[in-house]
Amino acid sequence: ESLLSSDLSIELSHYEEQLPSLSFQEDETSDDQEEELPSFLMPKDTRPSAITDRAFAWCKFRNYPFWPAWVKSVNRKQKKASIIFVDGTLADNHRKKGFTVALKSLKPFDCEESEELTHKAKETYEAAVSWSLELIDDYIIRIACGSFSGSFIEYVNHAMSYPVRRKHPQAASERLTIASDSMTVESCDDLKEDSINENKEVRTSTKRLLPDRTLAAYNRANEKLVHFIVKQRMVEPRLLAVIHGQQQSRWLRSFLSAKRKRVVNIYLEDDQQLDQVYQYLNELCTTATSKSSCLLEMKPLDQVPFVLDVLLPEAIIYAIAGVDNVSVKKAEEKYLNGRCLSNREKEEFDLMIEHQMRRKEHQSSAADMLSDVIN
Repeated sequence: ESLLSSDLSIELSHYEEQLPSLSFQEDETSDDQEEELPSFLMPKDTRPSAITDRAFAWCKFRNYPFWPAWVKSVNRKQKKASIIFVDGTLADNHRKKGFTVALKSLKPFDCEESEELTHKAKETYEAAVSWSLELIDDYIIRIACGSFSGSFIEYVNHAMSYPVRRKHPQAASERLTIASDSMTVESCDDLKEDSINENKEVRTSTKRLLPDRTLAAYNRANEKLVHFIVKQRMVEPRLLAVIHGQQQSRWLRSFLSAKRKRVVNIYLEDDQQLDQVYQYLNELCTTATSKSSCLLEMKPLDQVPFVLDVLLPEAIIYAIAGVDNVSVKKAEEKYLNGRCLSNREKEEFDLMIEHQMRRKEHQSSAADMLSDVIN
């Protein structure tokens, strides 16, 4: 019995010696767990991340400074990427389209020059780029905290992003919408999760658009009208009848009225075509007005507006009717409607107007500053 008790006391003493070390290890482990920071607050690797799908980047586009963008997809083989600019269209929750750009025009969002790029963008668009960065930061924090798990476009379309989106600057001089008519675009709402569909999107996004041939096709069609008027002289009987007062013309009545509008619909957009038709009509008017009883009192200075306001519409309308083999009424409707502009032409025109307005605002602000300095 004494032997058993001595062995038992030895085991108990050995167990008691191990207890403090175990408790210390448990405390140390618990302290480590308590002091562990969230992943998005942990020190980041100093090396910049690569350009990957669903990552943010800086993109250099046209005359704009490097601007924050979200990378939709990357095609390493063709060295291109489909991106979405974080600009004013996201603030309005509009249907945003992506741009296909070269990879060399992108820089990682956390690159070494990120602060310099931010400062450069703020020189011209301080309010707009500050809003873009705030929107990106809010998305990154929500992803890290687990309050949101979708893509950036899904976040923008979600009501969760509205508190930041509504802060977008409202002044026209502070807003920025990067648009392009020379790049392939695709809807960001159609972003596919499946890898097969993503490959299809990459192939679609890398296709180059052909130049807009709408105007060229329109001018080729009008060449037939010019030939019908000038070379074949097929509308000359109608024009002479109008000049001599033998047939009624709405354009002549408008010209003779005191309240006529000084807006000329030339229809022909090619200068050479318009010059050929005008020279022909002017010669016809010069030789015919001397014999016309209703136009003897017309002054020489009125011949130019008479040709443009009366003879030009009559010639084009009857040429359209003859070439297209349609009624004069339908030909007149086609003349009044004019050419249908393509979407790219409309976007290009809107972009030109936006640049002109911004230039005028900068000029006016510079003039105000100069006047303040002088005063």
